[in-house]
Amino acid sequence: MDRAAIVHENFLRRVAAGDFPTRRSALTLAQSELTEDQLVGIFRSQVLSRHLDLTARKLQARGEAFYTIGSSGHEGNAAIAAAFRHDDMAFLHYRGAAFQIERARKLPNQNMMMDMLLSFVASSDDPISGGRHKVLGSKSLFIPPQTSTIASHLPKAVGVAFSIGLAKRIKPEHKQLADDGVVLCSFGDASLNHSTSQGAINTASWTAYRGLPAPIVFICEDNGIGISTRTPDGWVRESISARPAIQYFYCDGLDVLETYKVASEVEAFVRSTRKPAFLHMSTVRLYGHAGADLQTAYKPKSEIEDEEANDPLLHTAASLYREEIMSLDNILDVYNDLSLVTGRMGEAVISRPKLKTASEVMASIVPPHRANALANGPSPEARAAGFDSDMTLMAQPQHMAR
Repeated sequence: MDRAAIVHENFLRRVAAGDFPTRRSALTLAQSELTEDQLVGIFRSQVLSRHLDLTARKLQARGEAFYTIGSSGHEGNAAIAAAFRHDDMAFLHYRGAAFQIERARKLPNQNMMMDMLLSFVASSDDPISGGRHKVLGSKSLFIPPQTSTIASHLPKAVGVAFSIGLAKRIKPEHKQLADDGVVLCSFGDASLNHSTSQGAINTASWTAYRGLPAPIVFICEDNGIGISTRTPDGWVRESISARPAIQYFYCDGLDVLETYKVASEVEAFVRSTRKPAFLHMSTVRLYGHAGADLQTAYKPKSEIEDEEANDPLLHTAASLYREEIMSLDNILDVYNDLSLVTGRMGEAVISRPKLKTASEVMASIVPPHRANALANGPSPEARAAGFDSDMTLMAQPQHMAR
């Protein structure tokens, strides 16, 4: 079996035997301030994310799906989604499927299983990318679509956070975010080293240091490795905790009780102070970087097995069982039922339409021709009056500053 199948079989076997991994903390459900229903919902979001990963890999092996960088091991971010409002704009890491699925529970009439599967098979019915790329995103959930180009979304997230305060002064025509809104931005530990992310974090730090609002939460999902390059122990903490005007928080992403509690503290801090925070969440990466990645080429088997033994789904299942919310059979029923439904829907979306021509691909990229674009502009006389003597320079070359 491949590693994905091994992780799947491990979950079934260990839950049936009540063989859960070592408890991560002594935190109880009451101390975390999660309700029983919330914890069950987070578990369901985590399980659905996992089965979407498995289904995508199966379809990709048959040439029916095309992009398999999954979220397995990072499902703890569902607890972060639970701690924030659905209208807090979120720029997500490509391993953030569980976050999006959990956020979708905050709004009616959302079908993340269908939407993500349509994306996996590159169907033109996919509501967020229109058949162009497997990508997370949802307009109704305030999740702008991102590509997998690492760190490219951090500057955009900082700009949006800054715009919330700016909008109070300039009164934009199409206001989207609440005055007390918070922006979330998640990324991997390897992305933290990219110059683009460093520039974005520095901008947020500089802005807040000057006393200006910068209500953003940087979420570093730290699995300790970027493709095959290891992140030095302590690097994320040491490189960020000393940054001026950015509050550093840490949570164990395998423990959803701790993750929710810390994320709630982050949410309260940023929403009330309008200052940036950095949430450092430790995770594991299961299956390797992507579907084609053979991680045994750069990781010893013993280390891979240790990470698989710390499957976050097993940790959440242990919390549900320990708190007497679900029995072992109930946990397996949720897991197996979602596996069955996801597999069936995965087969169904294969036949959905796809983009077939270059013009179809370009339709949403090239803006339509507007024949009357200047119809409401100023008259030649008004332009001449407004520009005055500068009008005589219009036909001459000018330097860029002018």
